[in-house]
Amino acid sequence: MFQKLEGVEKRYEELNKLISDPEIISNQSEWKKLMKEHSSIEDVVFKFREYKDTQKTFEEAKEMMNDPELKDLAEEEMLTAKDKLPILEEELKILLIPKDPNDDNNVICEIRSGAGRRRGCFICGNFV
Repeated sequence: MFQKLEGVEKRYEELNKLISDPEIISNQSEWKKLMKEHSSIEDVVFKFREYKDTQKTFEEAKEMMNDPELKDLAEEEMLTAKDKLPILEEELKILLIPKDPNDDNNVICEIRSGAGRRRGCFICGNFV
């Protein structure tokens, strides 16, 4: 999972460079495609960076446990980070679920009443 996240983060950095390139900006169709990809992976990258920062905080707090003056503060930081890591990991797993290709499509849904039944408003419940 983390190798995939590293790859997504690397692609995000590539996209940042590409969408800033004047040559790409002049080609609007290519720029729109890159911007769409950029925005689709942005949440994953930010959550992964938060995970890495929390992991780093945990490791630093673990090292500070050797210092008697900072032991209480380090223990508190370590426990906070330890509790936060599994939550962030679950959020990352959810964010990595592939998107449905139909998510971007528009849908029109018409609701009709059946024969012999009174028609009612779905939102307010008033009968017509």
